[in-house]
Amino acid sequence: MKRPDANNPRSIRYRMRRKRFRWVEMLLDDVLATTKTATILDVGGRRDYWKLLDSRFHGRVCITILNMAEEVDREDLADDFGLEIETVVGDGTHMPQYADRAFDLTHSNSVIEHVGLYRSMAAFARETRRVGRAYYLQTPNFWFPLEPHYGLPFVHWLPEPTRLYLHSSVNLGFAKKTTFENAMDRVDATRIVSRRLLQHFFPDGTHASERFALMTKSLIVWRKIGTQT
Repeated sequence: MKRPDANNPRSIRYRMRRKRFRWVEMLLDDVLATTKTATILDVGGRRDYWKLLDSRFHGRVCITILNMAEEVDREDLADDFGLEIETVVGDGTHMPQYADRAFDLTHSNSVIEHVGLYRSMAAFARETRRVGRAYYLQTPNFWFPLEPHYGLPFVHWLPEPTRLYLHSSVNLGFAKKTTFENAMDRVDATRIVSRRLLQHFFPDGTHASERFALMTKSLIVWRKIGTQT
């Protein structure tokens, strides 16, 4: 099974990503009403994701992408798409190198579900809220029946021992059969969250839904500047 190309403008995945990107641009408009240049920390992001940014923001944003070393190594660092982009190695659950509200906007797109156990998710949320004057976060919805990382329905609703067995026994959608050790890593690194959990992690945010086929596909939360707690 081939994974859909999120960078193909004709794909549904790209069109949905571009549509929800309006929330990011709304937050940037608010920031740029108070300053000439907006600083953005994209935690766990990709450089090519920022191709979505409207050209009117070019020259007015400075983007820092923070990622684990193995993810940075996979990136093409040559092309900035006309933007000022810096890539750094770090851990989004623990960012002592950055002061409180060091950035105008902290951003993450489909990252919190990959940081590990729930305590790590809570730490990721705290750092997201702390480091940014404003923030934006998107994550898949646990109660949407299609598991987005593997392209199969209901997989994320199965007990963890069952998912371990499946990953180490068969090809599971986009994911090829792997060793039991790697299967444990996959299960630990993909825990989709519910709205209730996200509301607990981000009590000061505005929560919204991205819908597909009348169901909530993704959960979105943001906080505008000037509303820090």
